[in-house]
Amino acid sequence: MTALLSLKKISGAAGFAVAGLLAANPVLAQSTASIDSAVATASQWVALADSNQADRMWSLSGPVMQKSTSKEDWQKYLATVKTELGALTSRRWEQIAHATNPADLPPGEYLNIAFVSRFANAPTVEKVSLVQVGDKWVPVGYVITKFVPPAPAPAPAAAAPK
Repeated sequence: MTALLSLKKISGAAGFAVAGLLAANPVLAQSTASIDSAVATASQWVALADSNQADRMWSLSGPVMQKSTSKEDWQKYLATVKTELGALTSRRWEQIAHATNPADLPPGEYLNIAFVSRFANAPTVEKVSLVQVGDKWVPVGYVITKFVPPAPAPAPAAAAPK
């Protein structure tokens, strides 16, 4: 089961609609009960990246990440990306994707939280992957992708006069 949530601006009737969906789907209700803590964890995670604490990020990550990436490779990846992008100028979380038991990962509840960010040298999308462990979320991945706007469409050819 996968669910996409963009909950930044839920209020009034929309909030009641989401509450109704959660009550009607207990599996979704369980995984979204701690969305605030997931966003807080992801925000703390990207803040560690901002302050060049790759080693701390790696040591706080879950076994999925630690088994797939060495601490040294993680430090190199983050240093390279951060050097290329420059200083952070803005960031906001934009979307949450939920997955239960995704392929190629240990069984469990996972969230991917996407941030739209602007660095000195490029706009980006940052994705933090989390796995639910008990009542908390543990980071298991972080990917930064530069946003490359689509090329403008070519102008239509002018029609020949008749």
